Amino acid sequence: MNRGSQGTRVGWVIVLALIATAGLVLAQGAEEGAPAYREKIMTVNGASMGAINDVLKFKLPGGTEHIVAHAETIQRESRLIAGAFQTEVMTEESRALPTIWQQWDQFVGAAENLGQASAKLAEVAKGGDQAAIMAEVKVVGQACSNCHNTFRKPNE
Repeated sequence: MNRGSQGTRVGWVIVLALIATAGLVLAQGAEEGAPAYREKIMTVNGASMGAINDVLKFKLPGGTEHIVAHAETIQRESRLIAGAFQTEVMTEESRALPTIWQQWDQFVGAAENLGQASAKLAEVAKGGDQAAIMAEVKVVGQACSNCHNTFRKPNE
């Protein structure tokens, strides 16, 4: 065997080892990062619902325009929920319940329901009818509650 072919083989072994290591690191990252990522998505949704409630409760300036923006944020984030929960991993701090993965289709349906409800809220808010907005806010809140009651540990 000449030195050139031996060097090529060593090079290929190194490349393959790096690829295998990168795959392992990526897999570990998904398991370690999934709970934190999911929490951030849900925090955004909770903050947006809280902001909508503040706009309504305190009759804040920019009311319907802000409600539209927050409802659209919830709708956008709802499309990320199923993907964020694909990695079945929980931590001690996690509020996710195993029923998410046991009842996956229902969980995905709940996320889709949230998306549909928040999209409708955004459309209704554009019209400015306060009674209709309040009714749709309740629908979005119910979509959140239905999912939380089935798939999330209760608040302590």
